[in-house]
Amino acid sequence: MGISSALEWWDEWQLRILVLSSLFVYYILNFSFTVRRLPELRRLKVVIWIAYIGSDALAIYALATLFNRHKEQTTTTTSRALEVMWVPVLLIHLGGHQTISAYSLEDNELWKRHVITFVSQVTVALYVFCKWWSGEKRLLQAAVLLFVIGILKFSQKPWALKTACFNSMLDSVCVDLNQGTRGEEQDLSLEKYVSKAKECVLEDMKETAQAEKLSDITEIINRERSITDYTKNMFIDMSAPYPVRLSELRSFMQLDEDNAHNRLQHCLAIIFGLLYSRMGSAMTPLGILLSIPIPSITIASVVLLAKSSMDGYPKNDVRVTYILYWGNAIMEFLPLFLTYLYLPFKCCRSMFSGRWHDMVSQCSLMSFSARERKPTILMKLAIFSSLREYLNMHWYIKQEPEARQITGLVRQHVKDGWKQDIKDADGYMRFNNMNRFDTQLGHLGWSSSVPFDHSVLLWHMATDLCFYYPVEFPQGEEEEEDTRQRSRSSRVISNYMLYLLSARPEMLMAGTRLGLFTVVSNEIKDILNHSGEAPLDTEKSLAQEIIRVVKTLPDTTTYSLTRDACRLAEALMKLDGDERWMVIQRVWVEMLCYSAARCRGYLHAKSLGDGGECLTSIWILWSFMGMETLADKLQRPQPSQAQDGAPLASRSHGRGHSSENFSPALKRLFAEV
Repeated sequence: MGISSALEWWDEWQLRILVLSSLFVYYILNFSFTVRRLPELRRLKVVIWIAYIGSDALAIYALATLFNRHKEQTTTTTSRALEVMWVPVLLIHLGGHQTISAYSLEDNELWKRHVITFVSQVTVALYVFCKWWSGEKRLLQAAVLLFVIGILKFSQKPWALKTACFNSMLDSVCVDLNQGTRGEEQDLSLEKYVSKAKECVLEDMKETAQAEKLSDITEIINRERSITDYTKNMFIDMSAPYPVRLSELRSFMQLDEDNAHNRLQHCLAIIFGLLYSRMGSAMTPLGILLSIPIPSITIASVVLLAKSSMDGYPKNDVRVTYILYWGNAIMEFLPLFLTYLYLPFKCCRSMFSGRWHDMVSQCSLMSFSARERKPTILMKLAIFSSLREYLNMHWYIKQEPEARQITGLVRQHVKDGWKQDIKDADGYMRFNNMNRFDTQLGHLGWSSSVPFDHSVLLWHMATDLCFYYPVEFPQGEEEEEDTRQRSRSSRVISNYMLYLLSARPEMLMAGTRLGLFTVVSNEIKDILNHSGEAPLDTEKSLAQEIIRVVKTLPDTTTYSLTRDACRLAEALMKLDGDERWMVIQRVWVEMLCYSAARCRGYLHAKSLGDGGECLTSIWILWSFMGMETLADKLQRPQPSQAQDGAPLASRSHGRGHSSENFSPALKRLFAEV
C-alpha cells in the first residue's frame, strides 16, 4: 500500500519536480561566471560542472515527460492543461546563460551537436504546445512571448559555441599576403625589427600613472580592438608579423607597472569571455539586436500571466506556473542586482571591473611531506591510499595574491635584456632561447645540466632548504627589507613552478615527467626514516632534518636528487644573504619566462576554463614586450646565412645547454659571484 501511494504521488508530482529542478539548476548556472573566475571559490566548481552537464539532460527529460503524459491522455482535460505553459520555460533553460556557453574548451567543438538538439527540441516543444493547448487568450499570449524568448536564446547557444571554436577563430584572422607593399614599417626583417624595438625601449619614455592618452573615442575603440585581436591570435597559436609586434611594444612601453599589469588582466578577462561565454556572438550587431527586446518581452509575459484567470486549474500547477514565469523574469535582471551585491567584497571587485584575479597557486614539497607524516583529518578519512595522495597533492593548494609582483619582476627582466643584452638579431635570439641560466659559468652551473623538470624540482628544494637553513644572525642584525622581499618572491615563484609540475605538467614544458614528484617525495620519506624521534610536522623542521641527515649518510647511498638539492643549497648559503636571494630570484624569473615562452596558446586557453594561470599573464607580457612565443619561433623567417657566411645564431629550441643560449645577465651575475 505504501509503495502504491508513493508511485501515485510520484506520477502526480514528477513533472512539477522536474521543471522546478530545472529552474533551480538554471539559477545555479547564473553564478558560474563568478565561481569559475575566483580562485577563492574553486571548490565550488564541481557544483557548476554538475549543473552544466545536467541542465540540458534535466530539461530534455522534463520535456519528454510532459510529452508522454499528454500523449497518454485520450481526452483534453483542464487538470493538466496548464502544464503545457511550462514548455517555453524549458526551452529557455535549454538555451542556457549568457555567462557560460562552454565549461571546457572542447565543448566549443560540439556546436554541430547542439544545432541538432536545437532543431529537435524546438520541434517537440512546438508540437506539444500546438496539439494540447487549451486555455484562455491571455495565457496563450504569455506562453507565445516566452516561446519567442526560448527560441532566441536556444538558437544563440550553438551560434556562441561555433563562434568560439578553434577553426572559427582561425577563420576570423585576417590574412594579407601583400603586407610588404604598404608603409615603410610593413616590410621588416628581424634585424630591422630588433633595431626599432631596441630604440623603442631605450627611448626615455616617462612612465606616468596613466595609460596612453587617446584623444578620440574612435582611437580608443580601435586601440582596444587591436589589443583584443592581438591577444586572441596568441591563444590560437598565430604568429604576429614584426610591424604588429612593434606597435604593441610601443603601446605597452608607455604604461607604468600598474597599468601594464591591468592590461594583462583585462586581456585575460576578454579572452575568457570570448572562449567560455557568449561574448563573441552577443557583441555582434545581430547579437545585440536579438538581446535588446528580451527583458521587455519577459516582463510582458509576466503581466499577461498575472491578468489571466486560472480558475479551474489545480492549485499546485498554478503555483508552479507562477514560480516558473516569475523566476524567469527575475533571472533577466539578477546579474545587474548581483553586480551591486558583490561590489562590497574585495575578491569580486576585479571581476566586475573587467580584470582578472591576482592569485598564484602554491604547492610546496616540504608541506606535502609534512602532511604525509602528520595527515590531516580529511586525509585520515580517505580509505584508499591513492585517494589520500590525491587529496594531499591537490586539495591543499594555496593561493597567494602575488601576480602583480611577479609580472613586475618579469617586465623589469625583459627591459634589462633589451637595454643590456640585446644588441642585434643574434643577441635577440640568444635572449629568447635562454636556457634558464648558464651551465658552464660559476660553481652553480652544474645545477642546470639536467632536464627542465628535474631542474625545477632541484631548485625548488634548494630554495626551501636555503629559506629554512639554520643560520643565526649576529646580535643586532636582521635581514634587510629588500632581502626579505626577494626571498618571498623567490619562494612564491618556486612553489608556483612546482604546482605547474604536479598539477599542469603539460603547461610547464612538453615532456614533463609527473613521476619525478613521486620519486623525490619517496626519497624524502626514506631519508627521514634515518632521523631520530624528533617531531617533524612542520616545513622548517623537515628541511633542517633533511640537511642534517643527508650530511651523515655515506656517499654510496642513493637519493641523488635530494643530495644535489642539499649540495646546491650549501653552495648558495656561502653567498651573502642579499646576493644569495638575488641569484635565486633571477634563476626563478628566467625559469618562469622559459616555461611561458614554450607553452602553446591552446594550453593557455584551456587553463582559463579552470580559473587561469599566472603563467598565461607572463606569456602575454613576454609577447607584449617584443619577445618570441612558441608560435613566433616556429614561424620566424630564417635567413640561411649571415653576412659573414656563418649561421646567424644558434637556433636550438630544445634542451641543449650550450652557453650561447643562456641569459647574458646571469652570465654577468655568476661571474660577479
